[in-house]
Amino acid sequence: MDNRLRQAGVTLALAAVYFLAARIGLVFHPVSGFATLIWPPAGIALAAILLLGRHVAPGIFLGAFAANWVSGAGVLAAIGIGLGNTGEALVGAVVLQRMPGFSITLERVSSVVVLIVWSAVASTLIAATAGVMSLHLAGHIGAARIFETWRAWWIGDMVGVMLFAPLVLAWANRRCAPLAVHWLETAALVASLAIACGVAFFNELLRIPQLTTPFHQADPLVAILLWAALRFGQRGVTTAVLCASTVAVISAAMGLGPFTTLAFNDALLPLQMFIAIVAATCLIISATIAERQIANLEAHESSRVAEQANSAKTQFLRVMSHELRTPLNAIAGYAEILESGVHGPLNEKQIASVKRIQQNEKDLLGIINEVLGFVEAEKSPVEAECHDMRVADAFDVAERMLAAAVERKRLVVERELADPRLGAYADPKMLEQILAALVSNAVKYTGEGGTITLGAERDDDKVCIWVRDTGIGIKKEEMTRVFEPFFQADSGTTRQYSGVGLGLTIARDLARRMHGEVTLTSKEGKGTSAMVVLPAASLKRVEVLAQHPAQEVAA
Repeated sequence: MDNRLRQAGVTLALAAVYFLAARIGLVFHPVSGFATLIWPPAGIALAAILLLGRHVAPGIFLGAFAANWVSGAGVLAAIGIGLGNTGEALVGAVVLQRMPGFSITLERVSSVVVLIVWSAVASTLIAATAGVMSLHLAGHIGAARIFETWRAWWIGDMVGVMLFAPLVLAWANRRCAPLAVHWLETAALVASLAIACGVAFFNELLRIPQLTTPFHQADPLVAILLWAALRFGQRGVTTAVLCASTVAVISAAMGLGPFTTLAFNDALLPLQMFIAIVAATCLIISATIAERQIANLEAHESSRVAEQANSAKTQFLRVMSHELRTPLNAIAGYAEILESGVHGPLNEKQIASVKRIQQNEKDLLGIINEVLGFVEAEKSPVEAECHDMRVADAFDVAERMLAAAVERKRLVVERELADPRLGAYADPKMLEQILAALVSNAVKYTGEGGTITLGAERDDDKVCIWVRDTGIGIKKEEMTRVFEPFFQADSGTTRQYSGVGLGLTIARDLARRMHGEVTLTSKEGKGTSAMVVLPAASLKRVEVLAQHPAQEVAA
């Protein structure tokens, strides 16, 4: 019961607001007694249905019926007009509500365009047609005045929707776009708007010469309204446009301003079009600015959330990597004790099992170290300490690091290094880590008895270093993702190859810190070639390194 009473009260209140707004609109020289320059109830009715729901539609009908009946329309004519006005608001609201992503605060360009095209231009045809036909059938207007009345009615409703619906919607809802305007700028806008309205519409009183056309006369005012659209959001611009339009209508009714060169009814269309064009333009510009601000806000929020998630991931990986090392160290220690025979001699099968334990412990520790290295590099990248070094020295280190795995798979390692003195300007530890990652991948994805080739050559001021294998290769569609962190082509639960997919990611990151790059070419079933491009070293300094390999040469 309380809910029904509340709904009835809202409906009656809307009827009263509609009636008062209609009486105000009918003050300004209505065409044929009913079609007004601006019909505020059209915008109020549309906003009411959008905000309160369709159940308040009877309030629109009651307000429209009462306003037109009091103005002299017969009962049947007033009913027809009331039905037309109600249908206009319902159709306009339904179209807006069914539009995907409609912003009730009109802070999206698409929402403003739909409001202008469908609610202001299209749906108002319903009220204009129903109203004029009702008046004609009731004998209130003759056939000769049907088009003139219909045009004034339609454009008056259209202007009413564009002026009052955005105003009500903007002020009744919390805006999404951020707005930071100093009160001094607000005061400046109000003062400028007042001066521009005086210049545009009361030029005779201020003794300002009138320009060639009404639109030229209003140029300063348009500039002020665009300022409001750019800086003050939909609330500010709708309020400013309504104030300017009210002053324009009042000045025209008083016989002042640029729109009074003709009789009032003859000047009606130019004045209506001026208000409609200015309102539509300002709404679209303001929506464009708001949409961009909202997009920037959403992008900033998404970035913040992503950073938080990345920080949580990094912390988790760091903790887990450290925690996993403790039991692995214990496993390695106990395996070593068993192998040493402290608790008694082992038979061949037991020795093989211990070696398998040790190998798996080393593999897992390598994975953990790889993850931890990635996390640490992501958190605080280490600066490269580059100096001239021989590529052959880096090859030697990489081969020694993976000698056991190469031997276990009976792989053949070849070198294509025409000039043993060939050098690169690089950080030795980083280059060794890069080559270790690339050779490790080559060993992992190359079958038993395959071949891995390490090579390098000079190309102008660059050195191209490559690791080529005869392994399984990479599918063409997966080549674009190989440098993504944790990406693995064989990612199923029954995958054949171990690893976490960080080797290439780390290798490319390290190369870029040395002003280099890592590239990859591959053919499925034929093998893969990974190339590291780095700045070339000075030949003289490399010759010194070749003669004194144990001597450190300053950068």
